[in-house]
Amino acid sequence: MNKAQRKHFDKLASLGCALCRHLELGETAAHIHHIRRLGMPRQMSPVIPLCPGHHTGNQGVHGMGKKAFATYYGVTEEDLLEQTQALM
Repeated sequence: MNKAQRKHFDKLASLGCALCRHLELGETAAHIHHIRRLGMPRQMSPVIPLCPGHHTGNQGVHGMGKKAFATYYGVTEEDLLEQTQALM
């Protein structure tokens, strides 16, 4: 990761969890989550900030899987990406 990417990721993480914001749960600390797209290397994929619970927890995107996550929360990773980009 280069300096510009690190700065961008830090700025994204400072926004707090995109899902917590969407669900109006308040501001929470966030990790960077890569949205995987077919044929795209991880380092090139778009990213969103997610709190540990919504990122890797049992009710997170990695714990539930993309489809179950979207069904459970009523919002997709792509929706959260659009919302995050609007804030930037």
